Amino acid sequence: MPRHNSRTNPCSKERCVTTDDNRGRPKSGDVAYRAIDVKKHYPGVRALDGVSLEGYAGEVLAVCGANGAGKSTFAKLLAGVETPTAGEIHVTGYDRPVRNAAEAEQAGVLMMHQEPLIIDDFTVGENVWLYKLRAGSDIRPWARKTDTNSARTREVLATVGLSNLRTRDRAGELGPGQRQMLSLSRAEVSAHKIMILDETTASTSEEHFKDILDLVAREKAAGTAIVFVSHRMNEVFAMSDRIAVFRTGRLVGIKQTAQTDPDEITTMMIGRALKALDRPKPVVVDGRPPLVKVRQLWGGSARGVSFDIARGEIVGLYGLVGSGRSSVARSVTGQRSAASGTIELNAVAERLSSPGDALKRRIVYVTEDRRLEGFVKDFDNGKNMTLAALPAMSPGGIIRVAAERRRADELIGEFQVKGGRTTLTSTLSGGNQQKVVVSKWLETQPDFIVLDEPTKGIDVGARANIYEIIHSVAAQGCAVLVVSSEADELLSLCHRILVMRNGEVVGEFDPTEADTDDLIRTALVGPKSSSANSSAAGVEPAGNSHGGN
Repeated sequence: MPRHNSRTNPCSKERCVTTDDNRGRPKSGDVAYRAIDVKKHYPGVRALDGVSLEGYAGEVLAVCGANGAGKSTFAKLLAGVETPTAGEIHVTGYDRPVRNAAEAEQAGVLMMHQEPLIIDDFTVGENVWLYKLRAGSDIRPWARKTDTNSARTREVLATVGLSNLRTRDRAGELGPGQRQMLSLSRAEVSAHKIMILDETTASTSEEHFKDILDLVAREKAAGTAIVFVSHRMNEVFAMSDRIAVFRTGRLVGIKQTAQTDPDEITTMMIGRALKALDRPKPVVVDGRPPLVKVRQLWGGSARGVSFDIARGEIVGLYGLVGSGRSSVARSVTGQRSAASGTIELNAVAERLSSPGDALKRRIVYVTEDRRLEGFVKDFDNGKNMTLAALPAMSPGGIIRVAAERRRADELIGEFQVKGGRTTLTSTLSGGNQQKVVVSKWLETQPDFIVLDEPTKGIDVGARANIYEIIHSVAAQGCAVLVVSSEADELLSLCHRILVMRNGEVVGEFDPTEADTDDLIRTALVGPKSSSANSSAAGVEPAGNSHGGN
């Protein structure tokens, strides 16, 4: 992995104080932790089945696998969040096996979760120092209080790309990517010798990933052993030194990153070569008006956004954190009321004041936060998958239970959801949860569907399933808007891509003629020239459609 310039001294006073956590810290290249024949069983499930693995100081070990392969279970066992059914985990410098979170913390293990631990009612500064505040040392009368608004706190925020935040801002107002980076900032102020990143890049943009690379480079230089659990092959290869691949609870192989490639790792993960995604078939407009027409939309961060989507067309919406892409997605689907502008569906102006209004007009939104907004956690797959279409199954207000169950079983087969109709959706892997959420909304037979980060936190196999579903939906005549922070994903999936910056659409690209650099550069600094925008699929040229707003 290329070296990155450190923005701060990795041995700052707050981070490198001598504590029991740092005694026995291994030298770079020495064994930092060792898992010995570790097993973890749940009722009816062997999450891990005899895994032996060791990691080294100053190294990034990527742990990859399909959803349900056991990679996150391994991370939780190393962090003491879960206790092994059998086997042991040893951390160098700690005199006994790690069995719980308290022991892991004492041994010097710091875990960063996919769902970041953020206290919404705390300030940004208080969340930076959360682990120290949690330790209770500040409550002693003689203790020196932690200044959560100090220059050091602002310096820490700058190291993770959050220099624009004020330490006294309320954390509950932050977006998903900012919440994840705020959680990662604790690595700068918490003593540790092992750091686990469990899908921590799932909610971050490419912009913030550069900050994560800088953080990892500083950690490696300080001799930290890093475990990076991820599905994103480009990030795995950019960050790691070795790659451990899990499948069905077993370790199937370890590769030196420099001596392998994404195709080999993917094949190891899913047991077969993954078929390349075909480009979507061209859209034939034939002079028909666009199915979706948005003009001068203002709402949230969106400022004067205009675009068209033809029937059967997949349009991508790309931008960095704060660009306004999610504001557009929510405004055109009634998740939030637009301040001004027009939204037309089939040449009929629509005023969407709620998601219910949108659903009546056959407009649906697939949220980027499936765990919070995508499904009811106490419902099983059957109830979640039929929830949005339940009125159609309830003539006279009475639910036809047999018809609902029959249709749920059909959907589980169609969308290849693992687990039966009565399985709680909350117990499924991320990829299967996402298929439940997508199927729920597609069951309403929409004319226009907006998918916000549809593949966040899911493995390559599940991603391929989601892409096939999106292509199938478009082929049936639905207009599709895909919002994503992954340029590569949009380039392979869409007919056209719109790029947003500072709330405005600043570029439009044909994926057959553009690359990731084009999208990222436009998102960062705007178009190189007016030729960066192009007219496609019956959409007005950027100068007329977007008005430069």
